[in-house]
Amino acid sequence: MKSEKIRHVLRWLARIWGSAIAAIVLFFLVMDLLSGGTAESLSTKEVLTFICFPLSPIIGFILAWKWEFRGGLLVLLGMIGLSFLRPDLLTGFPLIAAIIIPALILTWLGWTSRSKKQEARNKKQEH
Repeated sequence: MKSEKIRHVLRWLARIWGSAIAAIVLFFLVMDLLSGGTAESLSTKEVLTFICFPLSPIIGFILAWKWEFRGGLLVLLGMIGLSFLRPDLLTGFPLIAAIIIPALILTWLGWTSRSKKQEARNKKQEH
């Protein structure tokens, strides 16, 4: 029972933390677009970077409210892609870690809850 309480607290911590990140990133994205940020003649690398960050955290943390595993995994894949596309950003590791930590929590929660649901289905089929 205690582990379920810990899972519940972790779930809400990751949701709130991820929502705050999504809101902040979305705010800066909108401000950039409103201040005349341009999308003219972007290279493939710039488009991929844009997909990895800011789109991946925004969409991933929103999806994680319903699908923890999928949302968290989307954020993690985006951050991995960003680290390959822009290794210079790893110098800002605390900021990257602030995004990765709630994504890891959500992915883990989603993965372990899927395992528990599968076990329950298997037990039901045995009876």
